[in-house]
Amino acid sequence: MSIRCHAIGSSMLVLTVMCVSAVWAAQFGTPKEDEGTRIFKATEHPHYSGQFHLSGQKAMLIGSVKDEVPWDHLDYAGKRLTPVAGTIDIEVNEVTNSGRVVAEFVEGTNRYRIVFDRFAAKAPFQDGGIATRIYEHGDSNNGDPLYPKTWLYLGGWGTATMFKNDAVLYRDYDAHFMVMERSRDPKTHEVRYPTKRVLPGGETDPAGMEIDLWVRSQEQNTKNFPPFETFVHLCWEEVTWK
Repeated sequence: MSIRCHAIGSSMLVLTVMCVSAVWAAQFGTPKEDEGTRIFKATEHPHYSGQFHLSGQKAMLIGSVKDEVPWDHLDYAGKRLTPVAGTIDIEVNEVTNSGRVVAEFVEGTNRYRIVFDRFAAKAPFQDGGIATRIYEHGDSNNGDPLYPKTWLYLGGWGTATMFKNDAVLYRDYDAHFMVMERSRDPKTHEVRYPTKRVLPGGETDPAGMEIDLWVRSQEQNTKNFPPFETFVHLCWEEVTWK
C-alpha cells in the first residue's frame, strides 16, 4: 500500500504531517470511540501469556499467630503490626488458574510456611481462581467490604496449608492473596478506612504497591475481627516483578 501526498507553498508541512499520520494509522490502527482510554482485560492483549512471577520482601505480620481471643488481624490503626523475617514467592498462570504461592516467615523461635497451590473461584469476578486487573473490596461489589476498594494487579483465591516447624498447623484452609495498591501509610502503617469519601477511587495509594496474604478457618468467632476462629494475615511492603 502506498499513500502519496502533494503540497504547495506554506501548507506543505501540515500536509506532510497529515500524510505521515495517515500512514501510521493504516499500519498501527487508530482508537475506536473510547477504546484508547478504557482499561482492557488481560486477554484482550494478543501476546498475553498469563504467566506471573513476583516476590515480596519487608514482611509484616498483622497481629500474631499466638494471639488469644479477642484479636484484630486487620488492624486499620496499624498498632499491632509485627515486622518478621519472611518472603513470599508467587508463580502462577492466570489463564490456567494454576501455579504456586509460597510464603515463609519467622515469629519468635518458630518458622512458618504457607503453601497455596489450589485455586478455585467462589464468585464470577475471581475468574476461575486467579484474576488480574480488577477492583476488589470496599464498594467495588467484588468481595467483602472489610478492606478498602483496591486495584488488584493480581489476585488468587482457593485453599492453602500452613506449616509450623515443618509440621502441619492448618490444612486446607481458605486463602487469598492480593498484589494490590498500597493500603497502609508508609510512615504510620495506618489503613485510612473506613472514611467518608469525596472521591470514588478508594482509600488506597496507587503510588505504591504491596502483597497481602491471608489464611482463615471455616469456623467463625464473632469476638474476633474478622470474625473467624483463625485468620493469619501478612503483608509485604516491597514487591519485585520477575
